[in-house]
Amino acid sequence: MTTMPSHPIRPNPLHFTADPEGAHTLRLTLHGDLDYDQAELLLDVVREELAERPELRTLRLDCAELAAVDSMGLSVLLMVHRVTTAADVRLHLDGRTPALERLLQITGTLDHFTGRGAEQISETS
Repeated sequence: MTTMPSHPIRPNPLHFTADPEGAHTLRLTLHGDLDYDQAELLLDVVREELAERPELRTLRLDCAELAAVDSMGLSVLLMVHRVTTAADVRLHLDGRTPALERLLQITGTLDHFTGRGAEQISETS
């Protein structure tokens, strides 16, 4: 008889790597799934980093290692944008995967994140 764990095993748990790039820029690399179960972790981490780094002016979210992003993940990205804007920190979504790029395009949020025509230009991988 096979027993199942009491809680599901996450194949792609969300975790982060923070790499300061000088005094005013932080690169936060996202690994795993940005989904309903885990997305709010990103918002918590961003809020902690902003509180610990009052000199921060640019936050670069490296999305190249994201496995999946669902609607809750997108919602949290929008909340991260709101929080960084309120803190006068520019947000960049770097290394957007084709799936993330498509999600941003079909939801009409790509221009919101990339600021086409504005200072806030994010690079695609």
